Amino acid sequence: GMRASLSGTLATMGPGTPYAIAARFAYPDRPVIAFVGDGAFQMNGMNEMITIKRYLDRLSGPAPFVFCVFNNQDLNQVTWEQRAMAGDPKYPGSQDIPDVPYAAYAELLGLKGIVCDDPKKVGAAWDEALAAGRPVVLEFKVDAEIAPIPPHIM
Repeated sequence: GMRASLSGTLATMGPGTPYAIAARFAYPDRPVIAFVGDGAFQMNGMNEMITIKRYLDRLSGPAPFVFCVFNNQDLNQVTWEQRAMAGDPKYPGSQDIPDVPYAAYAELLGLKGIVCDDPKKVGAAWDEALAAGRPVVLEFKVDAEIAPIPPHIM
């Protein structure tokens, strides 16, 4: 069966990448996919790509190992929590983050990097990532104005 781990509602910051690495060590023959925001990826995900490089022989293989990074240059969960609780108080000074070429960074480390900025190419990007045979950073350019939380959240 499938197993998943979430950061939950405790405002845990950046666990997706290390959780995925632990899952890969525990289940090297199973696909492992992490969905990570660009804020969390900047905080510790990029550093953990160096961990993957260190253990590349143990973390590579035919089973997919994908870090799907949503690049919107915004600490988006915080933005939308604040909008839902207090109107529209987005404060760019604390929520905008630099646009970083995550897939290119992965390539610099010897991993696979894929960028997708076209909704018509999402399927092809996933096909390429899942067939890579080595760890992948799959970077999607996404719209910061689309809420990442359900509309019923108050």
